[in-house]
Amino acid sequence: MVAKAGHEPVPVDTLRRIPFVRELKYVAVQNLEDRGYDGKIDIHTRSGHFQLLVEEKRSYLTRSAVSQLLAWIKQMGAGKPHKVILLAHHVPRPVAERLVEAQVNFADDVGNIHLALGDRYSWTVIGKPAPGPSSERRLITPAQLQLLFQFATHPESATWPVRQLEPAAGISKSKAAQARRELVAEGLLTQKGDHYQLGPTNLLADRLTSGYTQVLRPKLFLGRFRPAEKTVEQFLSRLHNVPPGIKYALTGGAAADLLQHFYRAPEVQMFIEPASRKIGQDLRLLPDRDGLVTLLRAFGEVVFWQQRDRHTLAPPWLIYAELVNTNDPRAHEAAQQLQQDLSL
Repeated sequence: MVAKAGHEPVPVDTLRRIPFVRELKYVAVQNLEDRGYDGKIDIHTRSGHFQLLVEEKRSYLTRSAVSQLLAWIKQMGAGKPHKVILLAHHVPRPVAERLVEAQVNFADDVGNIHLALGDRYSWTVIGKPAPGPSSERRLITPAQLQLLFQFATHPESATWPVRQLEPAAGISKSKAAQARRELVAEGLLTQKGDHYQLGPTNLLADRLTSGYTQVLRPKLFLGRFRPAEKTVEQFLSRLHNVPPGIKYALTGGAAADLLQHFYRAPEVQMFIEPASRKIGQDLRLLPDRDGLVTLLRAFGEVVFWQQRDRHTLAPPWLIYAELVNTNDPRAHEAAQQLQQDLSL
């Protein structure tokens, strides 16, 4: 179904004003569909017709988000990046230059554009600044993100009373009530009477991954450590016998490997409880900023998801967000595979 003009992303109208574009039609993917992309754009020019797959990104384009996008293009675009277009809130100059070099089309709300159609048509404008703070969306809070990861992992919990959400998401009852209202206002939850439902998948994924990288993970980060073992496999084997009273949940590449057997990471990221100062000592880990073990504070019961090979794993959305946060292109491919395998 063709989206109504009022519901089109802002950059679509900018694309229509490019001189060689005679006609442009934007077709949105409906919420219940899962095609791996957010829509299609059909462009008619004097010399022919072109169709582009759409990827929408409304949050800040971090380095990891761009790497994830390029991994997605490699998968969805079948090695043809010019067949894809990114529609974003803002594409900063360094990101724009990287996308142009990778032959990726893009357009943002303020008029930064790169559109190349075949060998004949090309239009590039970069360097326009982001909108001022008054028009920016308010940054998502850690409490909102913790609640959003809870809802994404257990959708039925969106209607739970706040007394149940408190231990599950690791936030107070008052913060749970406030954060749920704010998520409704942001469009990440929809409310019908006393019932709540998660919003569009593309908006949810965008907010979870960008919010995790920029807001939540820095708050949870305890440090990097060096284990006594020489390999990841040896360290993971020792984790089967952690001291009493310590709980952990693998995330990132180690967890993805146990779920998919697609990507074996050279490092281990894990949530830990309790997050005491001597947790490294308890786990026989030495502080090392280049160490292969990263410890993150567990923020609620939601972190401890399921058992695989005698290890507790974090829920898929947290694993996905951690994979996207890394700089390893293989991790980004694993994130895309995880998204497909588990219908995230």
